[in-house]
Amino acid sequence: EMTPAFAADDACASVRAMTDKFNATPRIRLVGTNSLEAIHFTTLYVDTKQWWHGDSKPWHVEPRQYSKTNDLENCEHLGSETIDGVQTEIWSYDHLSYQQVDYWKIWISVDTGLPVKSHFKRVRPKAVIEWDGTYTYGPDIKDPV
Repeated sequence: EMTPAFAADDACASVRAMTDKFNATPRIRLVGTNSLEAIHFTTLYVDTKQWWHGDSKPWHVEPRQYSKTNDLENCEHLGSETIDGVQTEIWSYDHLSYQQVDYWKIWISVDTGLPVKSHFKRVRPKAVIEWDGTYTYGPDIKDPV
């Protein structure tokens, strides 16, 4: 008989696998729109660096932030959808950390196991961040400056 904790853990297996694969993928481009501030942004993951800029502002660089897989909760499979010919499985999940909760809805490619697009909402005591993004991958993604 399954314990509730084990059952919940099992429900997140696909999301954990995606997160592990994302963390291990050296070159990723995330292009998105911050809906609350109407800012278009680009994030580039290049090996161990993470570049970011909004609209026409200069690039910022920081050490790459890797997602943890042990804080995932409430994983739910919402169905499937084909996006530009790519078959995806849609998942929602929560990521909890100190004084904030991140709510994710993510479209994971059946072929690659990597995200194709996502909707993200972070709720903190005094602030909310919300954005939609699409992901591309490839050797052409490099340090912008």
